[in-house]
Amino acid sequence: MEFWKDGPDRDRRATMVFVLHNHQPVGNFAHVFRESFDRCYRPTLELLWQYGNLHASLHYTGPLLEWIEANEPGFLDLLRKMVERGQVEVIGGGFYEPIFCWLRSADQRRQVDLMRRHLEERLGKSGGGFWLAERVWETDLPARLFPLGLAYAPLDDHHFHLAGLDDEDLHGYYTVSWEGAPLRIFPISKDLRYLIPFRPVDQLLSFLDRRARGGRVLTYADDGEKFGIWPETYRWVWEEKYLEHLFAMLSAQSGWLRVASMGEVVADCNPTGQAVLPNASYTEMMEWALPARTSHVFHEWALKWEREGADPDLRALFRGGIFENFLIKYPDVHRLYHRMLLTGEFLREGWPDMEPPEGVLAPYLKAQGNDVYWHGLFGGVYLSNLRHEAYANLLQTERLLEEQGRLPVPAILSGDFDADGVTDFFVRQTGYNLWITPRYGGSVLEWDDRTTGFHLTNTLTRQEEAYHIRHREERKKSEGGASGETGIASIHDRPVGDDRHVLEGIVYDRRPRRAFAEGFAPLGTPAPGLLDGSALTPDLGRIPYQVLSPPDGDLRLEGKGELAGVPFVLSKTYRFLADRFSVTWTLSAPERTELPESWREWAIYAELPLTMLAGHDAGRTIRVEGRTDPFLWDDPWEHGSVAWYRGEDSWSKTVFLAELSGVARLVHAPIETVSLSESGLERTFQGTLFIHALPLERLFGGEARITIVTGHDSRSLPHA
Repeated sequence: MEFWKDGPDRDRRATMVFVLHNHQPVGNFAHVFRESFDRCYRPTLELLWQYGNLHASLHYTGPLLEWIEANEPGFLDLLRKMVERGQVEVIGGGFYEPIFCWLRSADQRRQVDLMRRHLEERLGKSGGGFWLAERVWETDLPARLFPLGLAYAPLDDHHFHLAGLDDEDLHGYYTVSWEGAPLRIFPISKDLRYLIPFRPVDQLLSFLDRRARGGRVLTYADDGEKFGIWPETYRWVWEEKYLEHLFAMLSAQSGWLRVASMGEVVADCNPTGQAVLPNASYTEMMEWALPARTSHVFHEWALKWEREGADPDLRALFRGGIFENFLIKYPDVHRLYHRMLLTGEFLREGWPDMEPPEGVLAPYLKAQGNDVYWHGLFGGVYLSNLRHEAYANLLQTERLLEEQGRLPVPAILSGDFDADGVTDFFVRQTGYNLWITPRYGGSVLEWDDRTTGFHLTNTLTRQEEAYHIRHREERKKSEGGASGETGIASIHDRPVGDDRHVLEGIVYDRRPRRAFAEGFAPLGTPAPGLLDGSALTPDLGRIPYQVLSPPDGDLRLEGKGELAGVPFVLSKTYRFLADRFSVTWTLSAPERTELPESWREWAIYAELPLTMLAGHDAGRTIRVEGRTDPFLWDDPWEHGSVAWYRGEDSWSKTVFLAELSGVARLVHAPIETVSLSESGLERTFQGTLFIHALPLERLFGGEARITIVTGHDSRSLPHA
């Protein structure tokens, strides 16, 4: 039984706290906002309005609130009425739904303050309730969030299991503190998450009757998109009237069961107890954060647990990974995260003693939205449009800094920008940015067109996923419900897909593909071995290069190794001008003046992974010397010696020209990944990999060069 606060109006009915998290990320497509609003957000709120005795805590992410305000302001009018009549509390958090524990304290405050101001201006009220993005918890979060005015939130029962608490104790809310700062945390019932909306209402009521009688408080909190957006839910929730039936039945049971907001329970009840929660997220997220093969083993073990009914006392030992592991699992997440931190440092340096203007901060805060920093069942970092939006927002922030005289251009910065223990170089010129890392073959981690705010090296490392393994082992999983139960399958229980050929020919990168990384291979090496990297021996993209001179107008690096039993020294020089840069290679062999005979049929293959986002779009083309018709970005092709090629995107107006000297062969092919969608496994275009063959005969005693031209000259050369 809960510890009810004294007073004549205290309510001793069984209570289900009802929390919906309605979410759309920065950069999602307009049609997704519209469809989600029409099929889910609007009908859910309008139906809830009809049942005034059903109360709820509702959360809307900042991007969704902005879209609603611009496109459906009447929705906010209804929401405000529901707030004013006490039926709904709209809870806050970070406006762009960042992972709080990944942010500096100043950015945590900015995100919370922005949401609070927005709710107060649009709805007339904001309180202490909040949604913790992806329920990613760290033990010291109370000390960070309590001073920001945040007071209570839902977290999964899994967090409490890992702290050693039993299901019997997971009711009401717990005081969770650090450094004397308390938060009130409601344990989310996983049983309720899987009952609503996936099982008939009578099963839900039976569960609540067993578990909540006697005045207990159980918490349901989950994604609002379950009510019409998740696969098959629209038919079940709306056409078959599940939600209408749910609300009607809950309302009819109000004699013994109330549906309440978190704020009402905090006002009515004392805490159930105290807890210290370990770093965790919900069960599925902690599975997804593991490396692919470990994640697969974890998944199979969890299924075995469910089938055989393992001892629940062992749950504290069955934890999975931690969210921070996505920084290691996905190199592209690691790079984006540290790039965001670098832009934050530019802001701090630009306004060392005061807060930057809101207009400058806004795009920076948008780039902190969590979706692009992880991957689970669907989307996340696999969505190139979300990655593009994050980088575009960072570049916009830096453009605004430059316009206000707070960011010098040109500039060459040095520092350990990605916290890997090695000094990198960040080159900022009028037309472009380059982030160069000596650690990985003196390669380029990032190339941006600053004139259009376009991140050209926004490709994705191709790697195995746990659902690839499951697809191979089980061509088709059960849809669920084979036991005779009615309802629909949860998104977590749906089959991986039955396309037997989707993984055929898929490439897994041996390392992240980086611009101007190189490796050795014979001149006639077939293209597949170059494109997947298997033919590169040695692969210089794996070894650190030495910096020979402090960067000024040039940056000189040197890599050493052995080829065919003969030591080599490969020199690489970057030259930076306002609207172009070049990379020049030369090769030598210590104590030798002539090309070793064993090197004569070899070449260095320099790679350049690039994207214009869409692979098969007539507005995004590649033109190559000697060919009248352009290629599309997903066209694989092989050329001999060419003097130039050019990429162009009519949508973003981004253009570049690559001028080649000493390149004997050019190969390009699409970079494709296989990820899970609502319809199963599918291939997704992530960019194009260009491979340039530089014969050693040319490099020994000579040189080869690739010059990249940006801006106006890239359009006028070599064609008018």
